Amino acid sequence: MEHAASVSKELERGLEAHRAWIEEQSEGSRLDLSFATLKGVNLKGRDLRMVVMKSTCLEGANLEGAVLTGAVLANTDLREARLVEADLTGADLKDANFDCADLSQANLSETTAATSSFQGANLSAARFLDARLSQCTFVKAVMKATVLQHARLFDCDLSEANLECGLFNHARIRLCRFKEARGSGAVFSYSVVENSDFRKAQLIQSKFLKANVSGGSFSWAALANSDFRESTLRGTEFSGAVLYGARFGLATVAGADFRGANLAGARELTSHQMTKAWTGQDTILPSGQKGVYLKGSGAERPMPSSLQSA
Repeated sequence: MEHAASVSKELERGLEAHRAWIEEQSEGSRLDLSFATLKGVNLKGRDLRMVVMKSTCLEGANLEGAVLTGAVLANTDLREARLVEADLTGADLKDANFDCADLSQANLSETTAATSSFQGANLSAARFLDARLSQCTFVKAVMKATVLQHARLFDCDLSEANLECGLFNHARIRLCRFKEARGSGAVFSYSVVENSDFRKAQLIQSKFLKANVSGGSFSWAALANSDFRESTLRGTEFSGAVLYGARFGLATVAGADFRGANLAGARELTSHQMTKAWTGQDTILPSGQKGVYLKGSGAERPMPSSLQSA
C-alpha cells in the first residue's frame, strides 16, 4: 500500500461539521463524500459514524481504527484499504469492493452486503455477527478465526478461502460455495447449511454438531476427525471424501451418499444409520473393510486403534 495521503483542509472542515452533526449541534451537517476520489487518504482513527460515501474511491486508504458505524459505503472502492480494528457495525456495504483490503479484527456486525467483494482480503478475527451477506465473494480471503455467528449467507462464494478456526455456528447458509476452502477447526455447529458446495474442501477436525447440512456436497473433501454428531445429512454427498475418525453419533444420514468415501475409523455409526445411507464397492467402511455395507456385518464398528495407527 502506498503512503497514505494527508487530509485536505476542505475535508478537515467537513469532518469537523460532521462531528458537530453527530453531537446534534445546530451548525453541524452530515458528511457526504459520495463520488469523491480519496485514494490513499489517511483517516486513521477518525469518527465517521453515519457518513455517506456512495461510489467513493478509497483505494489504499488508511481507515485503521476508524468508526464507521451506520455508514453508507454502497459501491465504494476500498481495494487494498487498511481497516484493521475499524468498526463498521450496521454499515451499508452493498456493491462495495474490499478486494485485498486488510480488515483484520474489524467489526462488521449487523452489516448488509449484497454483491460485495472481499476477494483476497484479510478478514482474520473480523466479526460478522448477525450480518446479511448476499451474493458476495470471499474467494481466497483469509478468514482465520473470523466470526460469522448468526450471520445469513446467500449465494456467497468462499472458494479457496482460509477458514481456519472460523466460527459459523448458528449461521444460516444457503447455496454457498466453499470449494477447495481450507482450514482445520472451523465450527459450523447448530447452523443451517442448505445445498452448499464443499467439494475438495480441506476442513479436518471441523465441527458440524447439530447442524443441518442437507443437500450439500462434500465430494473429495478432507474431513478427518470432524464432528457430525446429531447433524442432519439427508441427501448430502460425500463421494470420495476422507472421513477418517469422524464422529456421527445420532446423526441423520438417510440418503447420504458415502460411495467412494473413506470412513475408516469413523465413530458412533450404527447399523441402522448405515443401512439408510448409500455405500458402494469402493466405500471404505468404519471397520476398514471395503464394499457395500451389509446389515449384521459389524462393519459399522471402527477398526481397533492399533490397526488404525498401523
